[in-house]
Amino acid sequence: MTIHTDLPLYKLAMDLLSLATDITHNMPRNVKASLGGKIHNGCIDMLVLIGRANAARNKVPHITELLEHQHVVELLLRLAHDKRFISHGQWAASVELSNRIGKQAGGWLKH
Repeated sequence: MTIHTDLPLYKLAMDLLSLATDITHNMPRNVKASLGGKIHNGCIDMLVLIGRANAARNKVPHITELLEHQHVVELLLRLAHDKRFISHGQWAASVELSNRIGKQAGGWLKH
């Protein structure tokens, strides 16, 4: 069993968390804690679920929950972009990372 921190999926999720931290830092104060906090926490939840899935014999429930969190984070990032709390470039980078996470998690689920 591979250490979960060495997984490419984990590294992508860390990149998304790093980007989410930068995005949250630049959000207006009135949405930083609510919307920014939910994005940040969703990314952390994804990292936890990657570790759980890696350690579990039955990975399906953890990966399914990971994909749910990925979808929610993507929706929140889209809302932040639509409300112009984040730039188009930040949103595009976050969507790219989120899509790559979804593809890798989906592939892990099918495996």
